[in-house]
Amino acid sequence: IKFFLQLEIGRYCLVYRRPTIEALSDCPGPRLRGVSWLPLAYMAAYTISLLPAVGIVGGLAGLMQAVAPISADALTGARIWAVLIVLATALLLRSGIYGQLERLVALLVGGFCVSVFIALALIQGTDYRIAASDLLSGLTGSLGADSRAGAYAVISLMGALGTTANELFMYPYWVLEKGYGSDVPAEHNDVWLARIKPWIRGLHLDVAFATVVAAAVTVAFYLLGAAILHRENVHPEGLAVVEQISAVFTSSYGRWSYAVYIAGAFCALYSTLVVVAAATARMWADLLGAMSLIDRHNSRTLNKTHRVVQWLCLGGMLVAFLAINEAPHRLVIFGQFFSAVVNMPLMMFGICWLAFHTDRRVRMSRLAAFALVISVLVLAACTAAGLLIQVGWMKSPTQ
Repeated sequence: IKFFLQLEIGRYCLVYRRPTIEALSDCPGPRLRGVSWLPLAYMAAYTISLLPAVGIVGGLAGLMQAVAPISADALTGARIWAVLIVLATALLLRSGIYGQLERLVALLVGGFCVSVFIALALIQGTDYRIAASDLLSGLTGSLGADSRAGAYAVISLMGALGTTANELFMYPYWVLEKGYGSDVPAEHNDVWLARIKPWIRGLHLDVAFATVVAAAVTVAFYLLGAAILHRENVHPEGLAVVEQISAVFTSSYGRWSYAVYIAGAFCALYSTLVVVAAATARMWADLLGAMSLIDRHNSRTLNKTHRVVQWLCLGGMLVAFLAINEAPHRLVIFGQFFSAVVNMPLMMFGICWLAFHTDRRVRMSRLAAFALVISVLVLAACTAAGLLIQVGWMKSPTQ
């Protein structure tokens, strides 16, 4: 349902060749040093919404401690691994070689996703097979025995699934750095119009493909979790949360698939950590440039800012993981809950404003505009209902 939100933030930034903060500064309201309140509020909330990335550091550390123990004490070993992982990530980003590894990582993550579908097919021949009645039972309006906890989980899922608020914010940086619209002139004339349209069609394909893949893989993985982990009453938690989920593979393929799962899970988590650090650097550099605190047109200054922010971001994640001493999955769930309640509404307001103020010649169609508004209303209504249920001001739907 976030397809239309991602498409419109990408469209606006492509049409006007503006990064996210500069684009969102077109929204009405108070300003500070030329920057609108909306991106300023978002960047403040973004710091808290990085808790899932802290959880990823913990998950990776716990995974590596399980596979290659450094210490007899699991917590001590995980902490050592967390330091090594953060240092390796910082050096990788500084070296600039991640771009060369991107295709390999994409291939491994892609293989991991395919293995999820195969596992889902294989369990149909086992005691874990999924019947039509199982699928129908998941389509009821129940939030479970503890409706408040269920509402908390639902809001967190709304923040986590599909394109998250942070990914919506980061998407334009990817679009611009990948060279979208690089041959389009600055002046909005007939030549501009002829050249921008194919790029917008490319955006449609890009966002559609990402939406289909993300939705399909998420559904498949959830079905595996429900079929195996739920039936076995397994509740993955603690530092070994990632390793514990391996049961969805070993129960489908056999014990030999454990190594395949570990490799795929590591690539999926580690690539996310790298992207978060790199994107955070671009977001803060964009903000500092928009406020005229750095020269955004000086590549040397920009690259230096990226490196400094990357080190601060990764260092902050490491300190948070070592200090909070909280299970990784709890950090992920709370971070996504916060993102759904704070970050997503900010992005929905900003994107809708930009979408209806894009150049009319390349603006979304009326049907797309209708779908965008419906998407926002559905997300807002579900979030509001979840919050009201959680605080006890609204009864939850029952079977």
